[in-house]
Amino acid sequence: MPIVPLGIGSFKRADGLVPDVVLRNMYLEKDMSGISPDQTLRIQRPGLTRIASYTGLMRGVHYRTATGERLVVAGNTLYSTEQPQGTIAGSGIAALVSTPFASIIAGGGIAYLYDTSIITLELPDDAPSGGFVQDVDQLNAYGIVLLPNGRFYWLVPGETTIDPLNFATAESLPDKAVAVRRLGDEFWIFGTQNVEVWQPTGDLDAPFQRASGRNFERGCLARDTVRRFDNTLVWVGDDYQVYRASSVPQVISDPGIAERIRKATSPCSAWVYSMDGHSFYVLRVPGQGVLAYDASTQVWSEFTWPVLVGYQEAGETIVGSAVDSRLWRVDADAMTDDGAVIERTVTATVPMLGKPPRNDSVSIGTGSSVDCTIRLRWKDGQDDYPAFYEELLVRAPFDVGTLWRLGSPDQPYRSYEISCVEPVRIRIAGMMANEGWR
Repeated sequence: MPIVPLGIGSFKRADGLVPDVVLRNMYLEKDMSGISPDQTLRIQRPGLTRIASYTGLMRGVHYRTATGERLVVAGNTLYSTEQPQGTIAGSGIAALVSTPFASIIAGGGIAYLYDTSIITLELPDDAPSGGFVQDVDQLNAYGIVLLPNGRFYWLVPGETTIDPLNFATAESLPDKAVAVRRLGDEFWIFGTQNVEVWQPTGDLDAPFQRASGRNFERGCLARDTVRRFDNTLVWVGDDYQVYRASSVPQVISDPGIAERIRKATSPCSAWVYSMDGHSFYVLRVPGQGVLAYDASTQVWSEFTWPVLVGYQEAGETIVGSAVDSRLWRVDADAMTDDGAVIERTVTATVPMLGKPPRNDSVSIGTGSSVDCTIRLRWKDGQDDYPAFYEELLVRAPFDVGTLWRLGSPDQPYRSYEISCVEPVRIRIAGMMANEGWR
């Protein structure tokens, strides 16, 4: 067993009765240097640096490009660049979007308009009874306000009230509307059972029309999973799979991801960020962890980020806590999450189908910002990992750590786990067994 398939992705399939594959707080990158035996580098994710704290749980963060303001919803308060501006109803994630004229916020079923002050955006009197606001977005400076029954109103650029005649309805199926998201010069309305695409017409009296032949028989599980990502839209479907918009929706998850989403203890949510040529769709699955999809490698990792909401603007990613009132910057130079240790872990499993060979050695290629210790433990057959680790001191900036005499594996497989808990930058290039490093 020369090359060990180390950290090939994050995969957990409890119903499949297979060992977990862990790629935690690390992501994959093609090795362009030639140092890795499997042509793959495992690089750690960025840390978090605190930039502010508020009162109440974080509910939303947004950057208003026209004015350079950072908008934050914490508890029931809207903040603009740390200053309170008014009240936002509800307790769940708030939706925020900006036109060139104002920002629109949806919280607790109510829409608000914010420019220099905050006002409630009243629905027309003929709005359906109980027609609370489901979601908001914008296209061509028009504000789009979506109701659960599929009706949406548009706010004309520069105005602060909605004309009662300015509405249309997504009605290809009589399902509940979940989300509205702009993509390029069109917007998509996501229902529980299908998706409709709407386009601008250039007609001031009827500025939008449904795009012919652009309905998809795939619903949306949760509003806050729908994100613009990698020049398209990504969302969690009604069948618990993650989809990428294309000519037809394409599945980008695997059965293990779907199983975790199915077992979520509350609605999922997502945010996105890009760094060093990698674009990540970061999916929070309550009760199951945080999973990050890398568009460049199409591989999922597990990120133990305590993050609920975020935005990226001008290369800077700002995120809000899922558990308290802290606001952070995603910081490539931070070796902790606001002082909390980042445990970087990768695993590999090697099947033992015939007579098991002796495991005389394992060698692990590393890179680190300073000399540090990596930890290794292993298990055989039906055993659990031991509580203790073997530790290997590795030198900066790159080294090969080797451990000898690991004994003979037992069937049906041997699993290895490598981790680092020190506040250093760490890279793992690969792992080989029973051979010298080549």
